[in-house]
Amino acid sequence: MTPRPKDSTKEKTEATRQRILDAAEAAFAAKGFDGANMREIAADANVNKFMLYYHYDDKETLFNQVLQSNLQPVFQQMGTILSQPLSLEDTLDRIYDLYAGLFSQKGERLRAFMAREIAAGAPHVKPIFASIAPQILALWEPKISQYLGGIQLPDRDLRQLVASIMIGIVSNFLMQPMFGEIMLSSGISLYDEDMKQHVVRFILGGVRNRLTGLDDNTI
Repeated sequence: MTPRPKDSTKEKTEATRQRILDAAEAAFAAKGFDGANMREIAADANVNKFMLYYHYDDKETLFNQVLQSNLQPVFQQMGTILSQPLSLEDTLDRIYDLYAGLFSQKGERLRAFMAREIAAGAPHVKPIFASIAPQILALWEPKISQYLGGIQLPDRDLRQLVASIMIGIVSNFLMQPMFGEIMLSSGISLYDEDMKQHVVRFILGGVRNRLTGLDDNTI
């Protein structure tokens, strides 16, 4: 059997697509969706504009693909974690590690990219979250109910609680530059075990306190 060439057409195509995604992510992080220029992205990816449009129809498609390439693996791994028979505390622990790994790998580029998208009202992220929300809520519900001693929260309260949990985890990494100097001078890192445990305990306290504001008749 003839050995398959290392640089096959498929591998070259994938390498080209990845270069384009990397260049696009850098451009969107630096300039936002409106400021990024497809011609500059093509140049940074070392492809001509015809090759760029061969892979991605327009800037909107390219932006969404950058989002998907960052978020889809995280959502898949989150779903796997939530599907496991773990306590709420252990679940939070692993999801924190999941986001810590993402931001440790992507660093400032991802933070800037997401910050610009959020500042614009998250027009591209919202549909992605909306599409997975029912599945994610269904996976969170039994863990939260078990932690609360079997109490089933009304749908509205469950949604608020899950949103608060995710904000409580992700905002630490998105807002790190704002408090970076304070944390550095105090010897604190988001990637330390004690910092993770602090965040997890804080979130668990918020889950317990959520019961305080609920009327017994609504549970």
